[in-house]
Amino acid sequence: MGPERLAATSRPGTRQGRLGVMKTHRNVNRRVFCLPVCALLVVCCQHALAVDLGAYAALTTDYVKRGVTQSEGDPALQLGTEVGFESGFYMGVWASTIDVANGPSRQRDLEVNYYAGYSLDATDSVRVSAGAVSYNYPGQTGNVDYDYVEYSLGASFKDRVWLDLAYSPDLYKTGYSTTNVELYAEWPVGGIWAIGGGVGRYDTSELTGRSYMYWQLGVTASLKWADVDLRAHDTDRSVPIISTPERAKARLALTVRIPF
Repeated sequence: MGPERLAATSRPGTRQGRLGVMKTHRNVNRRVFCLPVCALLVVCCQHALAVDLGAYAALTTDYVKRGVTQSEGDPALQLGTEVGFESGFYMGVWASTIDVANGPSRQRDLEVNYYAGYSLDATDSVRVSAGAVSYNYPGQTGNVDYDYVEYSLGASFKDRVWLDLAYSPDLYKTGYSTTNVELYAEWPVGGIWAIGGGVGRYDTSELTGRSYMYWQLGVTASLKWADVDLRAHDTDRSVPIISTPERAKARLALTVRIPF
């Protein structure tokens, strides 16, 4: 399934779904992100033909990102679409309902991510990639702008082991950077079943003074009409701004993803 497995279960933003973020400051960041994306569109249209276009809808009992619930343990509806090109370029859009409150007047109810990148086969067994994702929270309330951009580098081995590094130079328009490193592996166990697990470290120490570890373990059934995933998540601590003790505790999430 790729590094995202089911997009709801892991880290939407690296490459969603894997079909197979001060007003002035916000506008500047969006222009910085949109310029390379527009250039990418031109290059792709001129030099490559789309070979993979798909979309999906997912319903999860709990949207968990890097071990932390983004929906307060409640169900979330998610939609995604992605186009891949023969040259190795890809781009897509991913959205999810969320429920994140940071204080009595700061609320986020919707997440929309725009992403693009490039991947290629380094060897017969190793595939490498680079990309960027713009995290956006339409309708967010409060005096903090939570939109941000994250850049990533990744490598996979035989579509069974994935290593990803993600970096944001300016999380939540604070001027502080964050780094996330994640290792994930997945094994088929016969027929429609696969077992996967991973561990990651999210370094937010510049902003919060802390970092934290997170991990996941799940089983996925690839049916003719959908992928069904049951996954356990946990972290080693809560981190101010990023999570609370309740949002960072151990949890189970059941996700059904239907392609169309």
